[in-house]
Amino acid sequence: MQSQAHKTDSITAGLQRMPWTQSDNGFTWLEPTRKCNMACEYCYQRNDHTSEKSLPVIETELKTMLRLRKCDTMLIAGGEPLTHPEIVKITKLVKSLGPKPVILTNGQALTPELVSELKSAGLFGFVFHVDSHQGRPGWEGKTERELNKLRQYYADMVDEVQGLICAFNTTILPETLHEVAAIVKWTSDNLHKVSANVFIPVRTAHEGDPWDYYAGGEKITIDQTPYVSKQCYRNLTALDICKEIWRVHPNYQFHSYLGGTILPDSPKWLFGTHIGSGNKLFGNLGPKSVELIQSIHHLLVGKFLSFSSPRINGKARLLFVFGLIDRSIRDAWINRLLSLWRNPLTLFDKISLQNIIVMQPHDYLPNGEQDECDGCPNKTYWNGRLVSECRKEDYLLYGRPLATVRKKSCSALAGRKPLKVASNLG
Repeated sequence: MQSQAHKTDSITAGLQRMPWTQSDNGFTWLEPTRKCNMACEYCYQRNDHTSEKSLPVIETELKTMLRLRKCDTMLIAGGEPLTHPEIVKITKLVKSLGPKPVILTNGQALTPELVSELKSAGLFGFVFHVDSHQGRPGWEGKTERELNKLRQYYADMVDEVQGLICAFNTTILPETLHEVAAIVKWTSDNLHKVSANVFIPVRTAHEGDPWDYYAGGEKITIDQTPYVSKQCYRNLTALDICKEIWRVHPNYQFHSYLGGTILPDSPKWLFGTHIGSGNKLFGNLGPKSVELIQSIHHLLVGKFLSFSSPRINGKARLLFVFGLIDRSIRDAWINRLLSLWRNPLTLFDKISLQNIIVMQPHDYLPNGEQDECDGCPNKTYWNGRLVSECRKEDYLLYGRPLATVRKKSCSALAGRKPLKVASNLG
């Protein structure tokens, strides 16, 4: 694992700070099983084939989480949630309790018939995790560009049913950073089918890292954790990925963010939304629009907005009225008018919204402090309380999150130049 100098992340300057908190958030994470049908090389969970929960247990966890936390969307995740034999009933249960049920899946077990069955049970949509280091059967050794064919297969499958959102998570490794542009282009080419793509820089712990790990007063070795990796990856940041996005869309702008629990300006989550039609992008939502949308949604519905429905996404032209207060939307409206001037036949073309989101997972600071996501969307159930999903293995194994102390052999480095080291706990 490499280190890098820490400096203020000015990429968040001027953006709207998402109002999400521990008790009032856009998302919560339900984990019906930790069993998975694949083995991603960077995964921070144990693949536990004995972890499948019964419906009564799942219902208890759901009700506890919803008592502790307002949320708009319940992510049904894992493990791989589609391996649970009661996934349809789980979806129906989530829907009955209020949140939008969205399944986070690798898609391996998904069929058109199951998509239809889940929709009938109340499913709001899917988030597919697809990338080139999952060890996916039949896709071994494929590039991210080649995997766009698989992404297209899932997007078309969901679009065929209609009325469901389709989004993607993509884990980015140093060797695939140069392929981000190809994924972004594919995403924007599917503006009317894909509502979002989330790019996540890989984080892995390695025995060569400059940290000693402690659970309370007990020192543990790094190979006792499920997120240790034999591979020592260079630490990517949100800015590394943003630069690749800007290669495709130089005018793409982020409108809001979640900062760190230690560094409030750290770009833990960067949210951006562009407006377009077909393969033509007109512009972006700005911070003022997002602030207004979140406030109005919370006022009227009592929750902060997470995913909007495909029906709303397809009526993005209504947002042009926000140009009165939002310069970014005003610029998009001007670009739309210029497009109409060049081709009046596009007047009735569908205009849609699409989100590109960039994360910067768990960072270690020079003194061993751990900068996590402030207002973490991925809180899940553990022992009657909420914990961050990325730290749940710590709680399961040790009953608490691991603390880090710089190794004595590395202490001399601490007095030289400030370091920022990242781990796979994001």
